[in-house]
Amino acid sequence: MRAVGLTHRGRERSRNEDSYLVKTGEDLSILAVADGMGGHMAGDVASALAIGVFERYWAEVSRNRPPSPDRFAEIIENLIIKANNLILEEAARDSSKEGMGTTLTVGLLSGLSLVIGHIGDSRAYLVSKDALTMLTEDHSLLEQLIQAGRMSPEEAEGHPKRHILVRALGTSAEVKVDLIPVELNEGDALLFCSDGLTSMVPDEEIHRAALDHTDPLPAAQALIRLANERGGCDNITVVYATDIGRRGV
Repeated sequence: MRAVGLTHRGRERSRNEDSYLVKTGEDLSILAVADGMGGHMAGDVASALAIGVFERYWAEVSRNRPPSPDRFAEIIENLIIKANNLILEEAARDSSKEGMGTTLTVGLLSGLSLVIGHIGDSRAYLVSKDALTMLTEDHSLLEQLIQAGRMSPEEAEGHPKRHILVRALGTSAEVKVDLIPVELNEGDALLFCSDGLTSMVPDEEIHRAALDHTDPLPAAQALIRLANERGGCDNITVVYATDIGRRGV
């Protein structure tokens, strides 16, 4: 497997509140994107705290035997709860960080077995030759309205309330995590990204741009470039992994 992570401030934001993690090994890989909540104090701190939990976990398991994939869901949920507690504790300790929060979309991958932990509106996609398949569901107000049949996806595009989240880390002591097991095929690709990409570039164009490049770095660069060309209204973060399940690539 080959994987890369890139982030860009975008064209309108004064700072970058996104964080990401890419760690790859023979028996375990971690891919993650966190988007500090825009309009809140210290969103960059919140996203960095969330990613830091998984970075420390990687350092720990790298010295020991990697876990079995049947434990991935339990591990992810426990680590996300830990990240939520850290964010709440830091906000309580420092009043300048009160209200900070972050999305988090993270995957533990071994061979062709993937488990995604997800909260917020960053996304994970499966990229194949024929399709771009969204693996996560946005935890947003508009997505709730769409699911309830009160708004169409077309009406949601460009809506002024499209960034309002109904779930995120740092907003409550109780955190509900979506845990998504995925069985991959050899050679599949994975895209984890913040909404700075998906709010600017339609899925079909994301798919075409990803398939235009055989290497993950130019693919990630092309996606960030597209989002900036369309306005770059938010921070843009892309984690892209190719050749899933192939050793020695």
